[in-house]
Amino acid sequence: MATLLHSLLDDDWPDLVIEASAGYVVIKPNPDVDRQWGSGTRIAFSNIRVSNEPRSTLNFLDIDIAQNPEQLDTYITYLETVTANIIDGAAMLGAVQTRIDLQSEFASRLPNSIDKGIGRLVDADMDEASTRLKALQAQQQLASNALQIANSEPQVIMTLFRQ
Repeated sequence: MATLLHSLLDDDWPDLVIEASAGYVVIKPNPDVDRQWGSGTRIAFSNIRVSNEPRSTLNFLDIDIAQNPEQLDTYITYLETVTANIIDGAAMLGAVQTRIDLQSEFASRLPNSIDKGIGRLVDADMDEASTRLKALQAQQQLASNALQIANSEPQVIMTLFRQ
């Protein structure tokens, strides 16, 4: 499976590392090439079962209709079986490639979404801090005005308290 994925993906994504180990095929970015992806970014496939049963004992190169016309039905059955196996294998590889494309697209969009989310949080924090600062400035201005009034007209204030 790793060999097939290499043959399908290496031309389009030469910086991917495709490894096969103990029942898994792992596709991950090469950290030496693209450090932004992160070491934890990977796609793993497990329990992939590809069957090419029933296996024919015939070899395609041994088909000779001219010398063996009595085996024409056997040759046709062989070609139908092999064609069905090729179609099944290609469909499975197409499905794997689609999954890889979807994961790759998701991974490429993820940093932008994270950056936007962080930007929104920062903007919200800045708005809150700005509102708090304006409230404190208004309180400071009111206190300053009250002190100025109290210092400029002490007699007027005293008369207010006497009445």
